[in-house]
Amino acid sequence: MGTFPGSPRTLRGAILAVTRANPIARAVIFQYNPDSVTRSVRPRSAPQETPAAPGDAHRIWGAPVETVTMTVEVDAADQLETGDPLAVATGISGQLAALEMLLYPGSPLVIANTLLLQAGTIAVMPPESPLVLLVWGPARVVPIRLESLSITEQAFGTTLHPVRASVEISAQVLSYNDLPASDPGYALFLVHQVLKEALATAAVVNGAVSALTSPAGA
Repeated sequence: MGTFPGSPRTLRGAILAVTRANPIARAVIFQYNPDSVTRSVRPRSAPQETPAAPGDAHRIWGAPVETVTMTVEVDAADQLETGDPLAVATGISGQLAALEMLLYPGSPLVIANTLLLQAGTIAVMPPESPLVLLVWGPARVVPIRLESLSITEQAFGTTLHPVRASVEISAQVLSYNDLPASDPGYALFLVHQVLKEALATAAVVNGAVSALTSPAGA
């Protein structure tokens, strides 16, 4: 059964890794959008060096700490049906690797740091990760730090490469409290907050208009 021609096309969510040298260093576009997204939002605690005072109960110490979890399904069935050579050879290993590599430092940096240590360098700074963005529609593009990936491989090909898997993604949204002002993610989160404020204002105004224009008890 084909898709109804008048139905709107649904955008796909994605996780992008961005560097200054490469606008899209890695792009993981979801094959299927997750059925649900769980968001945990809690107030940001006061800085540890700031002693608590009675007047601090109503203070806002910055943007709340938000955690996002979702489960993404990855399946090579369609590619295997059409005889895609990469899917036949490696299943969905490439898609899983693209997600996992967001948690790895680049191997050239690892090798370079190892050589520096062997040459007698006292301390080597850990490599900096790219800016990772969760893209969930045009109005929700936020910087994130991946907290964990829980991968369940559910089916395998003849060479034991996985051909179907579900990936539970847990990430913390990074706000202007977590990033320096020079980081592009700082401005992205600020835009995200401004859009959220506009949505909240529109909802309040719409609710007030509806309450004033609707008959009592309706």
